[in-house]
Order: sequence, then C-alpha cells, then structure tokens
Amino acid sequence: MEKDAATHMLWSMIPETKAFCPRGLGMVPYMLPSSVELADATISAIEDDYDVVMWEKHGVFAVDTDIMSAFDQVDVLNKAALIYISARNMGFEPDGMTDSQMKELTDVFNLPK
Repeated sequence: MEKDAATHMLWSMIPETKAFCPRGLGMVPYMLPSSVELADATISAIEDDYDVVMWEKHGVFAVDTDIMSAFDQVDVLNKAALIYISARNMGFEPDGMTDSQMKELTDVFNLPK
C-alpha cells in the first residue's frame, strides 16, 4: 500500500477531514501496546509530519493544542472512514473529492499538505 493511501482516501471523503487533520494519518505497524518500541514509532510518525497515528490492531494517537482539538481530528477521520466503509458495504467504491478539489481546499485554507 502506498505510504499515504489511507490519508488520501480519508481526506477525499469529506472536505472537513483535510481541514481538521491537515498533516494526515500516519500508520504504525503492530507493536506491543505500552512498549517503548511503540512509543518510539509513534514519535517518529508524528515527527514525520502527521497529526494522527494509527496503531495497527490497537488504536490511534493524536497531537494538537488541547484534548478537544486532538479528539476532533480522530472524530473527523472516523467519520470519513465510516462514509467509505458504508459505501463499500453498499457495493461501490466512492469517488471522493478529486485531486484538484483537494488542492483548491489546501490553497484556500493554507493547509500544510
């Protein structure tokens, strides 16, 4: 899977996903929960310029200025994922926003990616 395929798919589902989580979703492969290795991998993903990190088979980690802003990032990503999953369960691949629509959003709202 391409490095940012999940981020691109989630951003394309609804415009606010890109606005609320402008640096995207980093992925960390399974590691023992609460381990130093998982902490190091999470820090590395955040430093690699992501807002939220998904821990395979475990959960997510978000960084922002306060707990509610961090929650909002996770919440909007979850909403986008549910839209995608619902469409797939109904038998079709959702189109999502085009690359040019997402670029326009990035430019208008001065988003980092």
